[in-house]
Amino acid sequence: MNDKEKVGVEINQIKDFVNDGRFDDAVKIIALYIGDSSGDDYIKRLEDIIETLLTLHGGRTVLRFLIENLVIDIPSLLENLSKKDSVLRYTFLLLLKTICEEESDLFLPYSEKLIKSEDPNVREAALQMLIYMAGGDACIENESLIRTILIKLKDEKDFVVEKAIQALKSIGEGCPKIMTKILTEYAKEISDISENEEIKNSIDQILKSIVSVDKIGEIVEEENIKPDTVVEEIEPTKSTIEEEKEEIIEKEESQILDKEFELKKKELAIKKRKLELEEKEKEIEEKVIQKKEEVLKLKEEILEKESKIGETKEKKLPKKLKKKEEEIIDKEIELKKKDLEIKKKKIEIEEKEKELEEKEILEREKALKLKEELIEREKELSQVELELKKKSIEQKQQKIQEEEMKRVEEELRKTQEEEKQNKKD
Repeated sequence: MNDKEKVGVEINQIKDFVNDGRFDDAVKIIALYIGDSSGDDYIKRLEDIIETLLTLHGGRTVLRFLIENLVIDIPSLLENLSKKDSVLRYTFLLLLKTICEEESDLFLPYSEKLIKSEDPNVREAALQMLIYMAGGDACIENESLIRTILIKLKDEKDFVVEKAIQALKSIGEGCPKIMTKILTEYAKEISDISENEEIKNSIDQILKSIVSVDKIGEIVEEENIKPDTVVEEIEPTKSTIEEEKEEIIEKEESQILDKEFELKKKELAIKKRKLELEEKEKEIEEKVIQKKEEVLKLKEEILEKESKIGETKEKKLPKKLKKKEEEIIDKEIELKKKDLEIKKKKIEIEEKEKELEEKEILEREKALKLKEELIEREKELSQVELELKKKSIEQKQQKIQEEEMKRVEEELRKTQEEEKQNKKD
């Protein structure tokens, strides 16, 4: 059984356990399946597991168990957002789409850190994940997170700015009240800074997309207040834009809307073409399958005929051929034996290599110990040398003192003799 067949068997076993409701057994097998991998193979296996579980009834429960029991580690999982290959990155993002929509609480705590990443690809991917989360049942009311997204409206990368606008719109659709409050507050904070004109325009654009007549009605029903007061809350954002530029902004917005309409038309045309192509592909696939079935039938018929012919031939086979067959079987057995012997020798060589490595490590440890001992002895010797030098200096000082004393005594003696001589004279 090759690796692909083995993987297929393990995936089918996981499917069976999940379908039977044996979630604990499924988690154990998945843990072994993921654990028996490394590098790119780990990511591939992880993607296979997620993709498989999302298609099964009860698969999301198993996926949550895996994450809660740290079989799947979310931080290491999210490292794939930094993939340089955009196709791989977007494929991985699409894989997380359903989980983000259904289990947003698992990923939401990591969003703010990812948005602050130095890698622009990670920032864009994190914002896309938030769009998925907002598209599900989650109402994102984290003010700190929303303000972090707002800061990305002045990101150095245009594609990150665009994604931040989309994320704020998506969050605002689910939670218009909190989004309106934060946006109006932020607009007031930056109103005095002329450099933030583009950000103000973006905020105005976001507000117009989320605060429709229906949304105003929802806010009124929630708070039991007059619609005029809601309009008063929204209107300060308009006051942040200079009156002279309102006409230009309206024209730009109409142009944007026209472009969006054209883009939607093109998207629909592309989708139509894709559907047509898919239909054609399905037709071709069906034809191919039919031809394959016909070929298989022919093969079966040929095999049946060959088997019948083979049976008749076997009866007529001479003894020499049977002996040759036996010899071939014996050779195959010998070859298998040799393979096993080679494998055994390889294992023995590996064991010896490990033993040698262990011996090398022990020798290194001994050498290190000897070095440590030598260093300690050198320290002791240097200390002894210092003491000896100190003693020699002290001895020299003592000699000098003694010689000085002798010299003083000699001089005194001479002076005394001179005095005596003088007295006699």
